[in-house]
Amino acid sequence: MSAFPIKINTPKGAYLICGDPGTGKSTWIHREAQMKKAKLFRWNARVDRSLREGREILHQQVRSRETLFVWIEGADDLTQEAQAFLRRILETASENVSCMLEVREPWKLAPPILSRCILVLMPTSRSFRQAKQLELVKKLHLRSPTPPALSFNWKDISSMRKNGISPHDLLDACIQKYTWKNTALQRCIRAIGGGSSPWVQLSFFLHAVSMEDRTTPE
Repeated sequence: MSAFPIKINTPKGAYLICGDPGTGKSTWIHREAQMKKAKLFRWNARVDRSLREGREILHQQVRSRETLFVWIEGADDLTQEAQAFLRRILETASENVSCMLEVREPWKLAPPILSRCILVLMPTSRSFRQAKQLELVKKLHLRSPTPPALSFNWKDISSMRKNGISPHDLLDACIQKYTWKNTALQRCIRAIGGGSSPWVQLSFFLHAVSMEDRTTPE
């Protein structure tokens, strides 16, 4: 994966900053605010998952006449009802305000939110989940079931499920192999975020990729 953040631009005013802990999400947001001379308002959604305490404040902030970044930390932890509120916030924010949604697992967000965001991907060599699993495996002297090293296809889905492989680890491997710029992979992630089965969507995605490989001339 690239050593620098990857930005997938779309004509939208909100940003979805994705990455594992320690990959520089906060640093990127601070630098963007400095570059654009924007004030920064930060709200921790990992503490206030329902946004009960922050709704009135957020309503006020997104109507600012000054250049402002509204930073919502842990947006992927929001409840479904809070995500519906967040969607309305994105729709009604003034042109001076940019909402910065900091997340670790973007597929937890509803598609209407994902479709309103510019995607910013922080570089990482190993997911936080993989690192924690590896720590546990070493502690217990066990072997961890992991996906084949970037060599799997849709026909392997059934056996990987039986072997206890996490679909989210498989999704991480797909991101490494095909990159976030792959539009089919973006659709897969949005569908998972909308509540679809990760295994079903990964099967669709890998099958589509295999069909593309067959039709691509060597």
